[in-house]
Amino acid sequence: MTGSNFPFIEDSILRQNLDESFDHIVILLSFSESATYNDAAKSSFRKTMIIYTASIIEALLFHIVDTELNEKDLAVSSWEFTNKKVLYEVDGAHQVVAGDFKIKVTEIKKDKLNLQQICDLLKEKNILTEPLLGKIHEIRELRNSQHIGSTRKVRAFSRKDLENAFSVASDVKSFVKAKI
Repeated sequence: MTGSNFPFIEDSILRQNLDESFDHIVILLSFSESATYNDAAKSSFRKTMIIYTASIIEALLFHIVDTELNEKDLAVSSWEFTNKKVLYEVDGAHQVVAGDFKIKVTEIKKDKLNLQQICDLLKEKNILTEPLLGKIHEIRELRNSQHIGSTRKVRAFSRKDLENAFSVASDVKSFVKAKI
């Protein structure tokens, strides 16, 4: 465990994955600050570091889900409408209907959770609260803004974006360390 940036994580595989991601960030950091590279290259390095940082945040929060919640805690309830019967057709866009409205319980697989779902689950269980939750969502949105298919312009990632991601990761690390 010596030399790890995450010595409080007992799962050796998770700890190693976290440390390797952290090491990648450290390596890329020097490139993102080097005068050798133009602004586009520096932005690209920052983009990759933000992805790694968000992955670290996600893994740390998943660790809480994995260690503190059981499969029953992962069940999500929702209303399901079945046996629909049209009682009256008002027009093509409006019907009066009858049917059964029942609670449906859906179990979620832990290994299929994404960062949004992890945050929602931890919020629902009163484990994760504001303002940390809001900060995590900022980083999640920053990471998701890197999807270029739905954007009109490729985003440039600034030093400020990266510093914010690092700050939130530090807060999450401290939060998880205190929880364990």
